[in-house]
Amino acid sequence: MRDKFFFQLDNRLHYGVGWSRGLGDFVKSLGWQHVALLVDEGVAAHSAYYKEIKLLLGAAVGELTEFQLRGNEEPSYDYLDELAGKLRAFAKLDGIVAIGGGSALDTAKALACLRTNPGPALQYRGFDNVKVPPVPSICVPSTAGTGSEVTINAVFTDTEEKRKLGINGRYLNATYAVLDAEWTMSAPASVAISSGMDALVHTLESFMTGNANPLTRALNREAFRLLYTNLPSLVDAPNDKNKRQALLLGSYLAAAGLFNSGSGIAGALSYPIGVHFKVPHGIAGGIFIASVVDFNVARGWHDYAELLDIVEPHPDWTAEQKSKRFAELLHALSAHLDVPKTLERWGITRKNLDHVVSLVVPLQGAFNQNPVPFKAETDARDMLMRHTN
Repeated sequence: MRDKFFFQLDNRLHYGVGWSRGLGDFVKSLGWQHVALLVDEGVAAHSAYYKEIKLLLGAAVGELTEFQLRGNEEPSYDYLDELAGKLRAFAKLDGIVAIGGGSALDTAKALACLRTNPGPALQYRGFDNVKVPPVPSICVPSTAGTGSEVTINAVFTDTEEKRKLGINGRYLNATYAVLDAEWTMSAPASVAISSGMDALVHTLESFMTGNANPLTRALNREAFRLLYTNLPSLVDAPNDKNKRQALLLGSYLAAAGLFNSGSGIAGALSYPIGVHFKVPHGIAGGIFIASVVDFNVARGWHDYAELLDIVEPHPDWTAEQKSKRFAELLHALSAHLDVPKTLERWGITRKNLDHVVSLVVPLQGAFNQNPVPFKAETDARDMLMRHTN
């Protein structure tokens, strides 16, 4: 863990079940009159809460223009350019309100930048390539998972290169975030679980990385407590809004830690198999994360003891004993949430393992953030073998 570090968090948060009913008054207080409302098409179609809030927003501003975003696939740079053309055509735009999952919020943050920065979206990929401040934005997650409402990242697929490449850094943060569990109640169980596992991967990988620091570790510990304690409710008590609200906060804290310290093996593995085999991002990371913990514990990294103490104290145990128990708890949680153990349903088997390994070899830089050495050609192959038939 680093003792010299930089930490950033540029986001104003509004938190509480039902807070969105005050969104119209809040936007009005900002002086916004010309507003683009970006919403995931699934939320627009299935959420009665959305219909209520849209009416309140419409009554509060002079002009509200709705854009329904495709929700059945992760966004590409081509799609981003298509939307940017429409948004740039507005004579006036005071701000963007975005409601949806991580892809919708990523799209909104990037569009806020493309409104004020010319040219194709692909030219802004990488870090700090956006030079002009964006129009302000309000991001409202409808799932507890990606934490896009707090990060300085927005991920898109380059359809030509078949790679996920982000627009990241300064100006890629939402101006405001709203965490309101009412939005999450209409999410299908599979989406809620995938999102929740994504948040768990975020906080564990942020905790593990060599770039972790005292502030990110503090965020990781609280995020882990909130996520581990409340994730079972997605199966056991899916209508409990207070637990859903706690998951939103856990996701937010996990993402704040992640973009300040970096990710690791499970997150890296999820990107190429998501692009090439359409494995949902959260599920992909969820499949691997307990195996990553197993790998690290077997090689002597026992800082997981600190996390076990939060949820199941064993004061007389050694750090190694605690870390092994921590791995057991992760496997049990994944089983409780019915996270798949293998990648077979997406067409990844041992017959095409060489091809999959070739896709992950370029990710060695991300693997190097793991606290113990992890090699793409050998260790990644072994881990993929563990999750294929």
